[in-house]
Amino acid sequence: MDLSADLRALLPRWRIDGADMLPPSDPAHIEAVFSRLGQPATAEVLTLYTTLGGMATMDGEFWRLWSLGEVERANQGPPSEWGVQFADFLTHSHVFRLRTTDSGQSEVFADSLQLGSPPVRVAASLSEFFALYLQRPEQVLQR
Repeated sequence: MDLSADLRALLPRWRIDGADMLPPSDPAHIEAVFSRLGQPATAEVLTLYTTLGGMATMDGEFWRLWSLGEVERANQGPPSEWGVQFADFLTHSHVFRLRTTDSGQSEVFADSLQLGSPPVRVAASLSEFFALYLQRPEQVLQR
């Protein structure tokens, strides 16, 4: 799985969908934001946000990657054991979280934000998440 290649393959689809893409972010800014949120910016997170700075609108699958400013606003307060919220589906039907693993990957969880309903892991890494998203988006989005 090649995260950078998968993101480059998704960019034309997102443009066709009419998703307003935000400009990429600077690596130092990405690292600072994730550090403030109590989690290191993994190599995958750096690849994601230096390729795409987020989306102003949802894509055709009703998924939206948040800007770093939105990530900071959504993750106010004490850090969650489930990681940092970074995206949503169906305008907050559920959100997606990134949690750094011991191996330095960013596993991805879908979180319905319902009390008593813990987040569900949808991918062991961002690379896996976007590889699945490219081929079978419903597999990672509709949890």
